[in-house]
Amino acid sequence: MRAMSGGQAAESGSAPCGTLMPMDLTEREARAARRRQTLLLKRTTLKRAESDLTPLSGLAAIALVQQLTRETWAIAGKTTPIYRREEIPVRFVPGRLT
Repeated sequence: MRAMSGGQAAESGSAPCGTLMPMDLTEREARAARRRQTLLLKRTTLKRAESDLTPLSGLAAIALVQQLTRETWAIAGKTTPIYRREEIPVRFVPGRLT
């Protein structure tokens, strides 16, 4: 048994929730070995940066946004939402005039 704050006592193998138990070197080494067995590391290479950073405007920009939106919804595994303009789920919050 070891003494705890508040006059309580605990078994040497248990600790109250939120407190850390002191570990000896062999316990630390055993825990580190278990963690090394489950640790996954993936090696990869960095992809080359985009060479074309030319800004888009007009129809090309709108087309790109539309394409990226469709791809994002597809990656998420959801269907693209379809609603009329007046049903768009947004709310206008006017800014403060200072």
